[in-house]
Amino acid sequence: MTTKKKRAKARDGEATRQALIDSAAALFAAEGIDAVSVRAINAAAGYGPAATHYHFGSKDAILHAVLLDYGSAVLARIHALASELNDSVEVPSAEEIVRVLAVPYQEFLEEDYVRAEQWLAICGQLSLANDERLFSPMEDDDTAVIIGQLLERAFPDVDKDQRDQNFSLAANTLIAMAATWARAAGGAESASAHRLDSLSIFIAGGLSSLMERRRA
Repeated sequence: MTTKKKRAKARDGEATRQALIDSAAALFAAEGIDAVSVRAINAAAGYGPAATHYHFGSKDAILHAVLLDYGSAVLARIHALASELNDSVEVPSAEEIVRVLAVPYQEFLEEDYVRAEQWLAICGQLSLANDERLFSPMEDDDTAVIIGQLLERAFPDVDKDQRDQNFSLAANTLIAMAATWARAAGGAESASAHRLDSLSIFIAGGLSSLMERRRA
């Protein structure tokens, strides 16, 4: 095979992978991850019954690819904001820590509403089910460690396990509600962004209250 043909084949392969990822994202968001079959993903993308297995190997693998393809920029932004906040000499507030997550979600909604809505819907499903696959794209970075450091600085008198549990509840609520509101907006990007900002304030208050109860 000539170099030119190899390049053309590689481009075709990437196009197929992207089509499968986009089809899977739309189906996972609309019908639910568990309800979607590999056969349905292949059919929606317009490929044969073996396409997903050939390019990804399994349904879990294409789910991981969806989370990474749609959310990589969001995760990078979360890491950057968490690092910036952690570098500050000021003790972080609960609202500032929650906004480390909320601001990238809001920016994604404003930049690409359709992809953001689908990604949030998928993350919301995994979050509500406490499904560890939600965190698979973060396995190779230290974002969770940095957020843990922020929580320790903000709430030093609270036990680490309790801090982590409280923040997990706050983060899961943020993701689930952001997904619900994004879908309900039906394309009203600015409305979703405004609601997400209000939700961040509400969740930060709840997080602070939970932490204060553990101090008492």
